[in-house]
Amino acid sequence: MAGLGVFAVGYYVAHLEQVPETGRWRFMDISPKYEALLAETARQELLREFKGRILPPNHPLTRHIRRVVTRILEANGLGTLEVPHAHARLLPGADVWSAGEIDRIPPEVGGKEWHLFVVNDDSVVNAMASFGNIVVFTGILPVAKDENGLAAVLGHEIGHAVARHVSERYSSFKVFILLAMLLDFMGIPFSSLLARLLYDLPNSRSQEFEADKIGLRLSARACFDPEAVPEMFVRLGRLEQAQMGRHIDFLTTHPASEKRSKALRELLPEAYAAQAASPMCGSTADHMAKFRDSWLGALDPDRMSEVRWA
Repeated sequence: MAGLGVFAVGYYVAHLEQVPETGRWRFMDISPKYEALLAETARQELLREFKGRILPPNHPLTRHIRRVVTRILEANGLGTLEVPHAHARLLPGADVWSAGEIDRIPPEVGGKEWHLFVVNDDSVVNAMASFGNIVVFTGILPVAKDENGLAAVLGHEIGHAVARHVSERYSSFKVFILLAMLLDFMGIPFSSLLARLLYDLPNSRSQEFEADKIGLRLSARACFDPEAVPEMFVRLGRLEQAQMGRHIDFLTTHPASEKRSKALRELLPEAYAAQAASPMCGSTADHMAKFRDSWLGALDPDRMSEVRWA
């Protein structure tokens, strides 16, 4: 038993790593190579699950969402979107978003290929991204409001994928199961409610805040307005209260939108600095310079990275 314990501790320590984007320590024993194998399986499952509801590549909403995703991926060197089939061309004058041809991304942007699925379901106010697959439900678009708001949503979801949060949860769940088995062996009961309070909720909220922070940077580097990120969460909070009353922060996997909006506003100086440094933005950075400077005020730019989630 003691030898097994030593092995478990050694294995855990050997697989500790820091999230590159935030520096947070975590346990991770799923390799990126294995994630690549999961990506195609996950894509096929999405195609089956949403069969008949996925909007075609030439649909105006798909093109609108694709443009935002493309900018985020391109500005941050995260890879490319899968190129739509050549036959899926839009008829002249049919694009209500006034877009040009289907986006063509140069190969030097990156080697990773992402897949976009726009699901025609107005009842689902959600979007998600993992293993190279991005899913956007049409129900999130009214909350997003415009391209800047949509970039806030997509930046957050892509932030989850960049930080490999799904793989992290798979990894840490193994440790949690081992701990539960050990306690059971010792005769100590471990209820599902206790498991949810000690494992599921804190980890989920921690990852949500981390994705908020990463997403803010991603959208800012893509020249979208950083102020739109906290504003989007304000709108989301109003929707939450209208649909199901006040959000109970401690008993939910997602932190309250009001709390997230406040934390994001504290990070706006860092976001505007990242935008100013982005080679993609150019005139956008100049246009927002006055507002950015008003946020920076007397802050020391060299210490902006010290801002942490409460």
